[in-house]
Amino acid sequence: MSLICSISNEVPEHPCVSPVSNHIYERRLIEKYIAENGTDPITSIAFSENGYYLATAADDSSVKLWDLRKLKNFKTLQLDNNFEVKSLIFDQSGTYLALGGTDVQIYICKQWTEILHFTEHSGLTTGVAFGQHAKFIASTGMDRSLKFYSL
Repeated sequence: MSLICSISNEVPEHPCVSPVSNHIYERRLIEKYIAENGTDPITSIAFSENGYYLATAADDSSVKLWDLRKLKNFKTLQLDNNFEVKSLIFDQSGTYLALGGTDVQIYICKQWTEILHFTEHSGLTTGVAFGQHAKFIASTGMDRSLKFYSL
């Protein structure tokens, strides 16, 4: 029986198992490593579908990308000053990473470059989600609206 890790305020006593790769990850070790290698509070977190990668957003307007197989920060996306990230999500194929916060930004994971940028919310974006096959993305915001964007 495998235990799937979920993000909460509770630290599980048992290791987490990726449902795709069946790799075992000890959440406490991941949290400890990230805490020791970051300087600002983490505001959002997302696992890639295959369980190999983790994206963390921090108050310093950056998104760090981690290879969980090596416990290594392999890329840092430095966003514009004062960019607030409130939500991160990988699509199901692992092709895209979406950021929601000051705006909505979509990155292609192979190059980690921004490919789309949406500014339709009049307040902070609080959530982002990919639709089926990443054909569209939805976002919610402090302006009490739900927006849909075609990819």
